Amino acid sequence: MRNIYRTLTNALVFGAALSAIVAAAPDASADPRTHDGFYLHLNAGLGYLSTTAELAGNEATYSGVSLPSALMLGGTVGPVAIGGGLFGDYAFSPSGESDGMSSDLGDVSMTLVGIGVFADYYVDPHGGLHFQPFVGWGGLEFSVDGDSGGSDPTGLVLALGAGYDWWVADEWSIGVMGRIAYAPLSLNDVSFTTIAPAVLATFTYH
Repeated sequence: MRNIYRTLTNALVFGAALSAIVAAAPDASADPRTHDGFYLHLNAGLGYLSTTAELAGNEATYSGVSLPSALMLGGTVGPVAIGGGLFGDYAFSPSGESDGMSSDLGDVSMTLVGIGVFADYYVDPHGGLHFQPFVGWGGLEFSVDGDSGGSDPTGLVLALGAGYDWWVADEWSIGVMGRIAYAPLSLNDVSFTTIAPAVLATFTYH
């Protein structure tokens, strides 16, 4: 998963450009201030990333403040937006703990990435309260001095978000969302149980 966070950032930039094109196309508009039709969702915020590596009863935990971001694209079926997306949580300066002893990892960073499918359910299609489950595949990448490579733990990634949006235009809304991600990853018989809670600012075209 070399340069995986850079790939995610590029995808977010592409999504922002695509949303501007869609917003400018008159035929793409759905009912005003109604959650229907084409769906594009971007978010970014502040979080916490923690993973616990375990092998034969021995544990080591790596954790730190993270910078989460995501891109989701899809359409609306009935009351629910469904589609595909990706998210990443970048911990720029994690610390380590083993046998009750903490340590500074130096110039090490880690990134959790998930790629999969999502649903976004608005309780009222004209309102702002919504719930966003996500299920997919992902991995945890460690980088030392900016260099990454080699094998990384991979596996199932699950996430659930709950938030509220406020309309700022006929199809655009901004809001806030709390999200928790859980990923039971593994590599060569070593389990990496990973969690990533976050508070996010959201930007949605829907």
